[in-house]
Amino acid sequence: MATVKKTVKRAAPKKVAATAVKKKAAKKSSPAKKVAPAGKVDGVRVRMYCHGFGDCFLLSFMSGEEPVYRMLIDCGMLTGDSNRLKQAIENIKEECGGKLNLVVQTHQHKDHISGFNLRDKEDKLLWNQIEVENVWLAWTENTGRNGDELAIQLKKKQEKKKKALAKALQLYNTSIGQTEHRTMMKKEYRGSDYYAAQQRYATALQQILEFFDINEQDVAGLAANNGELGLTMKEAMDYFISRSRETGSPDINFWNPGELADVRTTGLPGINFYFLGPPKEYDKLRIMEDAEHVEMYLTEMGLSDNFFMALADGEDAASNEALSPFHKRYRWHKEEVTKEQLADADNVWNLYYDKKHNWRSIETDWLHNAGALALNLDSYTNNTSLVIAIELEDSEKVLLFPADAQIGNWLSWTEQTSPNNPAPRLQWQVVKKGKKEVVTAATLLERTVFYKVGHHASHNATARKHGLELMTSEELVAMIPVDEAVAKRQGKKGWKMPAEDLYKRLQEKTRSRIIRLDKGSLLANGTKGLPDGARPNKQQLQDFNSCYHESTIIITTEEGTNRPLFVEYLVKG
Repeated sequence: MATVKKTVKRAAPKKVAATAVKKKAAKKSSPAKKVAPAGKVDGVRVRMYCHGFGDCFLLSFMSGEEPVYRMLIDCGMLTGDSNRLKQAIENIKEECGGKLNLVVQTHQHKDHISGFNLRDKEDKLLWNQIEVENVWLAWTENTGRNGDELAIQLKKKQEKKKKALAKALQLYNTSIGQTEHRTMMKKEYRGSDYYAAQQRYATALQQILEFFDINEQDVAGLAANNGELGLTMKEAMDYFISRSRETGSPDINFWNPGELADVRTTGLPGINFYFLGPPKEYDKLRIMEDAEHVEMYLTEMGLSDNFFMALADGEDAASNEALSPFHKRYRWHKEEVTKEQLADADNVWNLYYDKKHNWRSIETDWLHNAGALALNLDSYTNNTSLVIAIELEDSEKVLLFPADAQIGNWLSWTEQTSPNNPAPRLQWQVVKKGKKEVVTAATLLERTVFYKVGHHASHNATARKHGLELMTSEELVAMIPVDEAVAKRQGKKGWKMPAEDLYKRLQEKTRSRIIRLDKGSLLANGTKGLPDGARPNKQQLQDFNSCYHESTIIITTEEGTNRPLFVEYLVKG
């Protein structure tokens, strides 16, 4: 008997929408399953896995000493031994008894979702062994049949950019790899330095593609317009959707900014989930730079964007015509050169293609713009991050999980309604203790006591004026999924993570109550050596240490460093 596949259940939880959100989400079917906890939640235990460069957070909502609801935010790793991530997944399975109430996939980057593709020794998907009731994704991932129209358009555009970047890198590698080019570099003054720089540039572009799981073999064997790139990451992002389609579980929900999940959705009394991003406007998703935010300086695309879109949309994609940014009317083909011209040694065609004049060639100079496209592609994907603020209603304490949101995402949270109306566009109408209340992103940031630092504490994923400086709680704690040793091996000169200025300000804002994936608690050895203005008082130190815990399970990194499998912190309600 043939198996009949069910359509994806896009459950319709009861949501409270912000006044700014006009457009309805895709039509959904039955309401989300409710959870009946043993009692009201009075704390959240946040466990960060230390498997490597990537995000994997297990949140346990506690009623007294008992966890009543389990939530996982992301499960990924950029590079390194995946066995450590497999060990983390096994620990999640054991801790939760093989069942999670909720999984959140924030955005489609390898360091956030690659774990959903991992298999055991028998080649079986590890996540098939864990029951999952609900899955939350951003509206930008709602690209299936009857999905969000803007999300579908954006996804198509991003796929073209990925292929364009891969094509550009393939051409660049071919160009610098030619024998004539290497010979020329050896003869030129400081040519070896220039050649080394070219190789570093190619490596940096490749590392950006690695976030989408597009490896060197994919680039080297890239057909001009055939085959699908980054398929494993697409499969990882679609894993639960496919599972729901085949088995009817888990329930899938796509969230818009300004929507709210409360007890009616989750069954968790006293807990509210506010969705801040990604913004619903394309212009906001494109913003990577703002003069007021010195941590964020990535620029929007200009001329290079058009060049690389030309790569993806070439008229003759199977030929080298698709590997040029110029329209065919501006290109000169050998077929157009007469026999007389070819016989003339001084003809421009012969002079240009004379191997002695290779140093004057500009055939691939335009490819240096690929770096701008690579940064745009990476930053845009980060900007589509699903951003969640979790509120403990009684204490009004907030835990903020922004994934890798960049400036356009952050700015959209506090944007005013119009030039003449300073009221924020994004706001929630909620009922607390029988009274109606308006909640804004600014009030959520002011009450944030736990901040999962965005994008491994890079320079471009924590807003200043509209972000960290609004976090004014005296209880603020920061958790950073950063592996500094791995970051230093990336890019042309290594990634500076954590970014120096941001890290210094985080220490000041939190009084050094910072937990790092690679180093654990900054206060493990007390307050010695901490900078002025970043030392907790005796009571703050005592309270922090009482809530901090490390796993007794030890793992070993590629550098030979031993560290706990996870670290965790309890946010008390």
